Amino acid sequence: MDANKRLAELLGWTSIVEVGGALVGTPPAGAAESRGQALVPDWAGDWSAIGPLAAQHQVDVLHNWGSVYGRWGAGANCAARVAVDHIADDRDAATRMALTLAVAAQLEAGQ
Repeated sequence: MDANKRLAELLGWTSIVEVGGALVGTPPAGAAESRGQALVPDWAGDWSAIGPLAAQHQVDVLHNWGSVYGRWGAGANCAARVAVDHIADDRDAATRMALTLAVAAQLEAGQ
């Protein structure tokens, strides 16, 4: 949940709150059709959410399933190591988390 919230903040979401185990907030472009609130994507838990975002930010998954490298240096590799350490028994979940953290690291670095 923390990785999703941090990534949402970096992407410009505001007023983020947890409701029933999910995150809800105001997306960067607003959400007029939903009275200013929308469900924050579960990037760390859903391939259909993190896949397009990782592609948009050019996050590459190379050779090792848990190694995520960006074109911007060590931040993404560090994020991948954290994900692998915390979710080592579930490669699918670790890879989604690594991608989520890699995109966040790229945004934090301002690239």
